[in-house]
Amino acid sequence: MTMAINKLFFFFFAAMTVLPVIYILFTGNIVRSAFALVVSLLGVAALYVLLQAEVMAVVQLLIYAGGIIVLLLFGIMLTRRLSEEGVFAGHRGVVIGALMALMLFGMLVRLILGSGLEFETAAPVTDQVAHVGIAFLTDHIVAFELVAYLLLVALVGAAFLAKKSDKA
Repeated sequence: MTMAINKLFFFFFAAMTVLPVIYILFTGNIVRSAFALVVSLLGVAALYVLLQAEVMAVVQLLIYAGGIIVLLLFGIMLTRRLSEEGVFAGHRGVVIGALMALMLFGMLVRLILGSGLEFETAAPVTDQVAHVGIAFLTDHIVAFELVAYLLLVALVGAAFLAKKSDKA
């Protein structure tokens, strides 16, 4: 019974990961594309949880779905074009890109199925998140603080450049 539920969750979160990316291909609005990317990244985080990789799920949520998307949206919002005519992007070569992606997907499926790998469930690692958190705040505190400072400088720099280009 639980295998069927796990498969159902897997297919739901796989669709949650892939469908927003397909929406990004066909929409021209960059803001809607950014929010669709958030949904896709949340689907990837949910897939990590299903694979019992909680640390990767937390990293996916904090760094990608949180930090990168916030920086992307700040970059979009701070541009001058948004207030004037809206931010729209045109896509060229959608058919060729879709065919190439389909070919790549087929090659990957063939490679995985032909490899003879057998998947088995591993015993869950306990306190994985706590172990990584303690390592960040003890052994790697300098690197942790430098990354936080770098992100702050990037955000302030983006705001400064947007303010400077607004006067021109």
